[in-house]
Amino acid sequence: MSTPAELTSPPPSRRLALLPVDARPVVRAQVVQLAKAGGIELVVPPVSTLGHFRQPAERDVLADWLRAQASNVQGFVVSLDMLIYGGLVPSRFIADSKESLLARLDVLRQLKQAFLHKPIYAFLATMRISNNNVNDEEKPYWDQYGELIWRWSYYSDQYQVTGDAEANVQAIAAINRIPEAIRDDYLVTRARNFAVTCAVLDLVGYEGINGLVLPQDDTARYGFNIAERRELEALVATKKKANWVRIYPGADEVAHTLVAHVANDVWVNAPLKVCVIYSDPDHVRRLVARYEDRPVTASLAAQLAAVDAVVVDDVDSADLLLAVHTQGPAQGDWAMKIALPSASSINGAWLANLRAVHQSGKPIAVLDLAYANGGDPVLMEQLPAYVPFSELAAYAGWNTASNSIGSLLAQCVLARGAYQTPTNQEVVCLRLVEDYLYQSIWRQRIRHVIDESAVSAVELQAVVAQMFIPAANAWLAEHHFAYRVGSIQLPWQRTFEIDIHLVPQSTLQE
Repeated sequence: MSTPAELTSPPPSRRLALLPVDARPVVRAQVVQLAKAGGIELVVPPVSTLGHFRQPAERDVLADWLRAQASNVQGFVVSLDMLIYGGLVPSRFIADSKESLLARLDVLRQLKQAFLHKPIYAFLATMRISNNNVNDEEKPYWDQYGELIWRWSYYSDQYQVTGDAEANVQAIAAINRIPEAIRDDYLVTRARNFAVTCAVLDLVGYEGINGLVLPQDDTARYGFNIAERRELEALVATKKKANWVRIYPGADEVAHTLVAHVANDVWVNAPLKVCVIYSDPDHVRRLVARYEDRPVTASLAAQLAAVDAVVVDDVDSADLLLAVHTQGPAQGDWAMKIALPSASSINGAWLANLRAVHQSGKPIAVLDLAYANGGDPVLMEQLPAYVPFSELAAYAGWNTASNSIGSLLAQCVLARGAYQTPTNQEVVCLRLVEDYLYQSIWRQRIRHVIDESAVSAVELQAVVAQMFIPAANAWLAEHHFAYRVGSIQLPWQRTFEIDIHLVPQSTLQE
């Protein structure tokens, strides 16, 4: 993304304003923590102003908050889903008109007019198409027609792109099972959101949005959202804004990567040099992660560019070794109970390489992408014999592949040269406890013993705390971390998300 020359001079202090996509810890509090590892103060709105799950945020209050921060920060990272729609989830069903939604962009024009030299980086997700009948985050009719809408979307686009007659048969079969009124409502919402995105492109430039990411939330190879991506790519090219706009899979990690990008542009201006090694090179270049539309290697390339990192072939000349772990031709998924198609042993030569690099003193970051929504227990049982967990520079294995890739690379950029500091090690500790211990192991066990839809939020949180905290702390002690889990919360009163509060082990009574 382009940045005007006058934006690169060092400001008197390192302070940025972040308007997150919602109030979840992973997109707000954890980004603040990540920025702190890079010596950056990230100012964020109070949780109370950011809405809650399906409840839209107080958008007028947030616009006023941005205006109030403007004179005290050196730049802005803004979720347009939050500014325009009141959050990522409300963007899928809020009923506001296109005109009223676009009027909410006025605050960005005002900020730029008053502070031309302060960069504004923004992100706005393409509306996802969930492939199941879970309507927690969708329109009410999704519980009956969600999978059919996905099939209609996927096969219609496949037919348009390839001319595959069987795809057309599948699309028509899905269409015929969806009431016309629901089809019309869904298409109207998509068209409105797409029109808003197209209008946002007109704000991109030196005197507006200095960089824009249009993440593709929960994608597949084909679909209405993929057709929109193609149109957006063509529009960006026509408007000659390719240096300003990035389009790639992701969503929840974009605040992380944009903060890293702004920090590098404004305060460092030197790319992080990364050497990449894959645990399963025979499959990874063809592996398309779940909820994405391209091979993992292409998603990695997009995220590397997003944080201003470059790949080098020689580990000795790299700032960091990036160890990417996958298993076989497809991902598993802990949340959806999808096993790996063909589990195998971990590549011994890859592990031995990690040990040698670690012994040389080179920082190592581990991307654990064998599964969506959690880490790989097979890897995690073996890895400490080669590289102790507490000596990693970074680890990630949460949600989608791009969520993990983007947040980990952002951490590597922000904490460059300071990977063993307490601030960065707390981030490493949190990711291991949340991505591996909770998402891949204890969330499954908790769901096995309790029906979360049948108990109160208070009871559910109590069960999670009772089962998870002692096990997590025993694991942290075993691996010589200086932190323990002091408490947990469930931000959206369900087990999918968790807010883990770490405390120094020294503050706890033995």
